[in-house]
Amino acid sequence: MTDRVFVASRIYAALDSFAQWQNVPDLNVDAAYRSYLDKALGAQDREAFDRATMEFLATLHNSHSVLVDMALMQQSGPLPFLAESIGGKWVVTESWVSGLKPGDVIEDLDGRPFDEFVNDCLRMVSGSTDAGQRRLLFSRLGPLVPYGHLFPGKFVVTLADGRSVPVDRHALEPVAPLQTEGRWLDPGKVAYIRIPSFMGPDLEKRALELAQEYRGASLLIVDVRGNSGGSTPSQLTAFLMDRPYRWWTEAVPMNVPFFRFRASQGGHEDYRLFDRAQITWASTPQQPAKDHFAGKLAILVDAGCMSACEDFAMPFKDNHRATLFGGTTSGSSGQPFQLDLGNGMLVFIGAKREAFPDGAQFEGVGIKPDVAISPTVNDLSKGKDVVLEGARRELAQ
Repeated sequence: MTDRVFVASRIYAALDSFAQWQNVPDLNVDAAYRSYLDKALGAQDREAFDRATMEFLATLHNSHSVLVDMALMQQSGPLPFLAESIGGKWVVTESWVSGLKPGDVIEDLDGRPFDEFVNDCLRMVSGSTDAGQRRLLFSRLGPLVPYGHLFPGKFVVTLADGRSVPVDRHALEPVAPLQTEGRWLDPGKVAYIRIPSFMGPDLEKRALELAQEYRGASLLIVDVRGNSGGSTPSQLTAFLMDRPYRWWTEAVPMNVPFFRFRASQGGHEDYRLFDRAQITWASTPQQPAKDHFAGKLAILVDAGCMSACEDFAMPFKDNHRATLFGGTTSGSSGQPFQLDLGNGMLVFIGAKREAFPDGAQFEGVGIKPDVAISPTVNDLSKGKDVVLEGARRELAQ
């Protein structure tokens, strides 16, 4: 019990580093913390304690404020499929299970409506936007699946066409490591690079190698859909730019205890801004690489693109170097504060707030594409990538 109280109090104290209070103006954090304590101190095991902690952090509505329990992640194993909410239906987009294929619509999991199951899970998923939160439930961070432990080890899914598919996660083959891939779509003219993650330098390194290989293309399409981030790909960004570009406008909390106390007393207008003050600064314009890619550029994005993926996409949106196709990104970036709780448990708190270079809100909003394209269930069933096709149709002329 002492350990639980100590861990919970450290998490609460870490909220002084939280930079996203503007996104939760109505949150009564003390009431949420008291509710969390009831669940955390009454938890029967480590998993129940984790879930209570995850639910508390999810009330902050910030994708970078989350509990990571390595032991729980490693024992949960891979997810058998990926799914997205399309037109109010949960649709399989990738599958590693016999009997499940892209385009299949999931109705039930173990006799429970799948939407109800997902909503129960989402109480424990930290997301900055609703769409981003839904995608995070199925996200991969390198070899780890952050929310895989929310799914049963064995279950049966019932599909809209009446079929029932049994799933045994422990019998699944290991999922292949995420790799950057590229190919010519139209030899010598249109090239395509798919970057599934920025977790680890090799993924950016391979993307840069491919971009250099395709430097003679008239159009390069870079696909970062579903890329949940990692390390910001600065070298790749510089190579693909052909003009100066800007970084985020950034802000971090500034805690001046006496001023904050005066602000809490009311009636002191001069101190009001110090209740949750922040230091804000603008970026210095960056220059492209001297030997850069000079052709047209398209970037494919969606709600699964977050963090370092949004770091990559934003400058191209801001200076109009590339045309963005697809859906709005997740709306969460910024370096989190890391708290090591010991025993393989880490807590991350979103400690930096980012805005577009002109100061427009980004956190909880995301980056909108220049050309919005959403796949349908029928598109997925037929294996059609309408976002990629749209980019080719629009720019490959």
